[in-house]
Amino acid sequence: MRKIFHLLLCVICFQSVNAQLLINEYSAANYDSYQDNYLEYEDWVEIYNSTPNPIDINGYFITDKVSNPTKWQVPSSFIIPANDVGIIFCSGRDEVSGGFAHANFKITQTKGNEVFMISDASQVLLDSISVRPNLKSHSMGRETNGSSTWAVFDNATPSTANVGSFQRYAYTPVFSISSGYYSGSAQVIITSADPNVTIYYTTDGSEPDNTSAQYTTPITFVQTTVLKAVAYSLNPNILPSFIEYNTYFIDDTHTIPILSVSGDSVAVLIEDGLQTIGGGWNGPPHEPQGTIEWFDKNGVLIDKGTGEFNKHGNDSWAYDQRGFDYIMRDQFGYNYALKDKLFMTKDRDKFQRIIVKAAANDNYPETNGGAHIRDQYVHHLSQLADLRMDERSYQSCIVYLNGDYWGVYDLREKADDHDFTNYYYDQPSGQVDYLKTWGQTWSELPKVGPPAAPAVMANWNTIENYITSNPMNVQANYNYAKGIFNTGSIIDYFLLNSYVVCSDWLNWNTAWWRGLNPTGDKKKWRYVLWDMDATFDHYINYTNVPSTSPTADPCDPSSLNDPGGQGHVPIWNALLNNDDFFDDYLNRWQDLANGPLSCDYMVNLLDSMIAVIDPEMPGQIAKWGGNYATWQSNVQDMRNFILARCDSMNAGFVPCYPTLLSGPYNVTVEIIGIGEVEMSNDNIINEINTPWTDQRFGGVILPFEVKSGTFQNWEIIPSGVYVYDPLVDTLELDLQGDVTVIANFIPPTPTRDIVYKVEPAGTTTSIDVNGVNMNIFPTTVNYTIGDTVSVIPQIDPLWGFSYWETDSVIMMPLNTNPTDSFYVDYHDTVVLHIYELPTIKAFISGNDTICDNEENPAEVSVSFSGISPFTFVYKHNGIEQDPIPTDLNPYIIKTNEQGVYELISFSDATEIGGISGQAFVTVLPSPNAAFHLTDSDTLNILDATTEFIDDSEGNIVSWEWNFGDNTAYDYTELPTHTFPETPSVYT
Repeated sequence: MRKIFHLLLCVICFQSVNAQLLINEYSAANYDSYQDNYLEYEDWVEIYNSTPNPIDINGYFITDKVSNPTKWQVPSSFIIPANDVGIIFCSGRDEVSGGFAHANFKITQTKGNEVFMISDASQVLLDSISVRPNLKSHSMGRETNGSSTWAVFDNATPSTANVGSFQRYAYTPVFSISSGYYSGSAQVIITSADPNVTIYYTTDGSEPDNTSAQYTTPITFVQTTVLKAVAYSLNPNILPSFIEYNTYFIDDTHTIPILSVSGDSVAVLIEDGLQTIGGGWNGPPHEPQGTIEWFDKNGVLIDKGTGEFNKHGNDSWAYDQRGFDYIMRDQFGYNYALKDKLFMTKDRDKFQRIIVKAAANDNYPETNGGAHIRDQYVHHLSQLADLRMDERSYQSCIVYLNGDYWGVYDLREKADDHDFTNYYYDQPSGQVDYLKTWGQTWSELPKVGPPAAPAVMANWNTIENYITSNPMNVQANYNYAKGIFNTGSIIDYFLLNSYVVCSDWLNWNTAWWRGLNPTGDKKKWRYVLWDMDATFDHYINYTNVPSTSPTADPCDPSSLNDPGGQGHVPIWNALLNNDDFFDDYLNRWQDLANGPLSCDYMVNLLDSMIAVIDPEMPGQIAKWGGNYATWQSNVQDMRNFILARCDSMNAGFVPCYPTLLSGPYNVTVEIIGIGEVEMSNDNIINEINTPWTDQRFGGVILPFEVKSGTFQNWEIIPSGVYVYDPLVDTLELDLQGDVTVIANFIPPTPTRDIVYKVEPAGTTTSIDVNGVNMNIFPTTVNYTIGDTVSVIPQIDPLWGFSYWETDSVIMMPLNTNPTDSFYVDYHDTVVLHIYELPTIKAFISGNDTICDNEENPAEVSVSFSGISPFTFVYKHNGIEQDPIPTDLNPYIIKTNEQGVYELISFSDATEIGGISGQAFVTVLPSPNAAFHLTDSDTLNILDATTEFIDDSEGNIVSWEWNFGDNTAYDYTELPTHTFPETPSVYT
């Protein structure tokens, strides 16, 4: 049943004006216009007190979600003066202090589903407004304080009288074709829903205004171009529109995703390298605003938005092909995040900040020996190996700058960001200690320094001093340190950097952090990978490591003094004095060396990543120079380094620790029977992959643990060398030579699965199986071979028994007997077949929706077969109702009660019948009618035409407009009406 929503004009005009407190103005576009008491530019909402008395809103509720009207309760006294306003900052701080109020939420204006609602302490709604996007630093507010007409302010008026408003923005221009790939050419027609606008456009990536080219005829492109357009209204009370923009790729196609970036000064940053306003090194950073468009490899637009660009890279900033960072700005009014599952290794699908790198110091052709892959390769390897660190996830892509091809880049996830720590670890802003060293040390979160924030540095110094000042071979000291410092993270961090022979870490490109939220994850200090391009004997040895060759000693990190001065090497050397740590370190290395850090794995990974960018490298070379053969030779050099490093790294550990280690020895693990054993960390050996063989050192404890199966005993060959309990399901060995470890498991009793079904489905039929009633089908039961199973059907009264069906087992005595049995010999399916008995039926149906103030009730229909009179019983939301006798067919239940209606029983004049069906009634809150006119809400008119704008709230499906002048009703959502010539005042 569709419900008509009547817009009664005479009611709307004064609906909200009678409230004492009104939402008067708001801005979620506050980029740089209004600071709070923390000197931050936060979202804000202005509340207007229309009474002659001050109002204390202590205990009132403000929210941004209709579903959570009590999201923030004003925690203490906050007075809004008489006939004046008060500002609530939507900063997430959750406080009222020093005359400043901060709600516990922020506003994202471009999500399209947020509101401002204010309710009194009794949760009575006082006022509400949907949040609509504004352009940068604009606001939305009532035309004047307390007015019923909403407008746009290009100069926001927080804490002051609302003046200088505009009716709205001009409608955004519409392009006739979408962005993406085109062959030969693309022709674009630009239109606007506004009749009285002039459209201006640019094709060089710059932001158009009314000095740009004026659109008059369709535009044809024969080369890749970024088209941007804006509409200016002839009405001075209408602001210029939002800018529409598309990139059209003409005869340019690619095998990897594409990022198109554009903007007035974006090229000045990326192409010219201007990193500060006015040039030089110490000026304000040059952070131009511009747009991005993200396409898949087929040229299909995935998402786009507007934000800021800034410099990324240090040494690599001197190259012609530069990297950059991008921040999507919700305050600009277009989008709040790049929405896509960008990285294959992560499930995250929203990114406000991204890094766009051109391989940095491994760029080809900028650096000697550049392979255009090192940094992303090491990060990706670390992720796939599940190393206990954070990495910058990667996605290879092509970049276009203002429509010009700009080469092969890699999109990277920003790890030193609150969004990152909050999404993955529930460690939000203000709950993180995050330190970074690049020549100097500073705190990244919170952003301070250099030098770092004193509190963050003090927290780090405390654990650093503890580890380096207390003997770690005392187990209590080590256990305490391990409770604060992630020892597994430093093991992985030193192992990886040593393995790839990084020559630009510790004093550069080093980051580490911990979370402070007690309910979040990662509360111990842990490490983060940063730039990893100075690896595999490439680039400058900034850290002065003893060797950058494939034969570099794995002990080299221990020989470094303290590069960077933050104690990482002293901590490492102190921890090595603990036996548990030393064992974890060596076992972890060999776990990795036999898996993701093995030669085969690393070379295959390199080849797979090179295969992704290989088809695009000719374009990169055509743009930036070099030649394909040299690039391939550089990649081969990296491949050769990996192959040489695999062997030398493993062989180098025993010479590092000659008095502690021996070997390496071959370890073989065999599983006899069915079971699982874990060796060291996550090396699972079972009956499928047995025997398992790899190499391990003597001098460290190698642990084994049974993970599943009925364990019987251990056997170790050679015998007589090791002392152990063969019956305990854990084992620890200090290897003396090659060894075979056999885990014997008691064979499990053989079983078979029997699946039970009823055909046809959908009745109330059940089966008693060995005395246990089974009423959900299909159901699988596991039995021991030879078990006897009895089955007795409990058949729906409206159905009859037909026969049993099986694949292999034999039903005894016959499959046509209702009560039967069988022996379990095979996996099988037992099907009970039934047939429908002739019967009369009743059927209930309906799916009606009404408003809670509806005069006409919802209808539920009950139809019958058989001979009248009929009697039926139904239940509403599970509650049985009184029997209803009737001669009507169908019988209509009229109701205003929401819920589910189902039949319980039915009979006609002669017999009991079957029942089926289900009916639903939904009761919705009545709509809240509101509107405004394009000019004003009161017209003194003669033959005047005006447009009505619907501001109503609620579940509206149709409209009926009565204009009060005896003309025909209008049923459109946004009508335009011409009033008669008779002089009148219509309100």
